[in-house]
Amino acid sequence: MKDLFQIVFHKDPVWEMEQFHFHDGAEILFVTGGTATFLREAEMIRAARGTVLLIPGGQLHLSVALPEGEYARHAVHFDPAAVRPFCSGATDLLAAFDRTAPGVLRLGEEKTRELEQLFAACQDRLERFGADLRRDLAFLELLIRLGELNREEGRPAEDREAEQDRDFGRVSPVIRYIRENPAGNLSLEAVAEKFFYNKHYLCRIFKAAAGISVGKYIAAVRIRHAAEFLRNGSSVQESGLKAGFKNNSNFISTFHKVMDVSPGQYRLQYRQNFASAAGRTVDTGAALPYDAER
Repeated sequence: MKDLFQIVFHKDPVWEMEQFHFHDGAEILFVTGGTATFLREAEMIRAARGTVLLIPGGQLHLSVALPEGEYARHAVHFDPAAVRPFCSGATDLLAAFDRTAPGVLRLGEEKTRELEQLFAACQDRLERFGADLRRDLAFLELLIRLGELNREEGRPAEDREAEQDRDFGRVSPVIRYIRENPAGNLSLEAVAEKFFYNKHYLCRIFKAAAGISVGKYIAAVRIRHAAEFLRNGSSVQESGLKAGFKNNSNFISTFHKVMDVSPGQYRLQYRQNFASAAGRTVDTGAALPYDAER
């Protein structure tokens, strides 16, 4: 019988994911040490110990660790279709993975330790009678607990970021502006002038707070929008223009650098691997080559 889920644990002193990626199935990322900047579509999230990210299938994401200790995290991948039979009318185990849900939890130490025990139970690999079923039961218990916590703790990420980190709060208006104006004039000079910053100062505080350069974030936001246009049937050139790229060759090269695939290949792969698959909706994405949170 196919495993209900896959789980891994990683710890890295230095970590920077170069390309966006996404999965067919859902992902749970639970940070237990260090600090990282996490880009989820165009949203930027600060992830530290106790942060849980609930990522639906098809959602673009990328992570970069900050130099604040080893970046440690558990990553769980699962097929929502395999979990759906365990849902009931009163308990939807997949509700927290809806694209409209907050999808980010910030837990105190007590609840973090509680989740660590559930993740440990999911990783129990001792081969004994009933061990496989106990792992599946632990995973279902984990989904139940995450659903409860999502109802208790979930709220807009921007509110949490402002509370959690003063330095991040200084650049959060810049992040919001870039996210909301992908097709506008986002040259470094124009963005710095908008917020009355010297461009060199903006670069310095943005990198210090977010772990990535402002230029890389602008490219990521525009590529995210271009990917959405491609999934919805726009041509390569039209997608680039709508996302703020004035030059088609620059769009193609930037898309390939960020996504590790050309925009034409991305659109074709999406159609072949996801849009035409029986019983699946068109707007949730398809798996591309990735290094799963590693």
